[in-house]
Amino acid sequence: MSSAASQVSDLLADDPDHGIPCVTSLDVHSVWKHGGSDLHVIIAKPLAMDDRSRERLMAKLENYLNFVNSPEYAAQCGFPNPQTTRVVFSLHPDMNPAVAATLLHCTSWVESNNASLKVQHLDADLNPPFVH
Repeated sequence: MSSAASQVSDLLADDPDHGIPCVTSLDVHSVWKHGGSDLHVIIAKPLAMDDRSRERLMAKLENYLNFVNSPEYAAQCGFPNPQTTRVVFSLHPDMNPAVAATLLHCTSWVESNNASLKVQHLDADLNPPFVH
């Protein structure tokens, strides 16, 4: 493995102390009875927008989009489209505003990959807005 590939691999390795502990797992996948789903990414710790966090954030989103466009997703949820398939990022209330801005810059990329993007903030008790 080249030095550059090794560095990227190190940036993306599982890390339970990071706000995105695993870039390859689905955090929560809510499948709807009549097709489609919400795929949730929960970032319950503030992130610095350093190179490592930015790489992990983009890798997590890319892995979700790869899943959305997989045969496994289609078999479970039907063919994805932005009206029925959402990627929902729930961010820590003290999150650096650059994280939400970075995600929102990805809206057209997400839509071109058959999903829509929602970015919301967790409340002070780390609950998403719909749990009250």
